[in-house]
Amino acid sequence: MEFTEFIFGESQLKNPLKVKRSKNFYNEKWLYFIAGVHGNEIEGIYLLNEIVTWLSGLTDATFPCIEIPVLDVDGYLYQDQAFSKKSNLNNLFPVASFRSTQLKIPFTSFNNLRPEISSIIKLFRECPPKMVINFRTAQNTPKIISVGEESHGLASFLSKATNYPLIADDQIVPGTLESFIFDFFLCPIVTIRLPRFSDKKTVKDIAKENIKGFQQLLSGQIY
Repeated sequence: MEFTEFIFGESQLKNPLKVKRSKNFYNEKWLYFIAGVHGNEIEGIYLLNEIVTWLSGLTDATFPCIEIPVLDVDGYLYQDQAFSKKSNLNNLFPVASFRSTQLKIPFTSFNNLRPEISSIIKLFRECPPKMVINFRTAQNTPKIISVGEESHGLASFLSKATNYPLIADDQIVPGTLESFIFDFFLCPIVTIRLPRFSDKKTVKDIAKENIKGFQQLLSGQIY
């Protein structure tokens, strides 16, 4: 599978936001891989890089996919998910009106968005998502979270492959990337909550535990 890389926007500190897109340019819907909505969650960033490196070596994979390796580039460079004005990027996405009563954070509309969010909205409009796989780090224990009925099959497959418990959750926190994509683009999402690296388990170990499941999934084009 061949990828083309381009810059789809810039961060709050003017760092480029990079994306890789498979060379299938005439598709109505795309499979998205997104990592680093918290820039200091390096486990998912590393795993996604390994997945795309593996995909790049396949000659018979043809499905349309887009990879955003690090959404919070500033947080990644400084290894702090809320360093910029003490604002956590994953709490600043626009909120659908029906979820506004659930908010425990200030309401965020389409006005005055962070440039990272404006950029990903533009990308979604140009290349609409069919399914999103979001790579995160678990606060406590690893898990697979499915959002939307259409994501359950894919999430169930990954849950069995990784032995991470499966949780179905359509009442996701307003203002997050997951909630925004599900509400505004009607797109199902699977979030992989990976274990945090430690002296006993490196990011390479975590990637090795997970990549076989993705290889089975994507080589069979199951999604």
